Amino acid sequence: MSTVKNETQIACALCGLAVKIDGFTLQSLHGEQKFCCAGCLSIYQLFHGEQSAPPTSHVSPKEKS
Repeated sequence: MSTVKNETQIACALCGLAVKIDGFTLQSLHGEQKFCCAGCLSIYQLFHGEQSAPPTSHVSPKEKS
């Protein structure tokens, strides 16, 4: 597995390549994981699905009148 040598860049949690695009993140039991692409995110979820934190909902339920 390769790692990013420049310490200002974040390494992909799966393959170790530099994370250059925002948006491929996942909350796990070990904290936020960042990925370089959707493929690495999907593979990580397949292998570590049971360790993923449940998604948080930002939509508040409507009140019944």
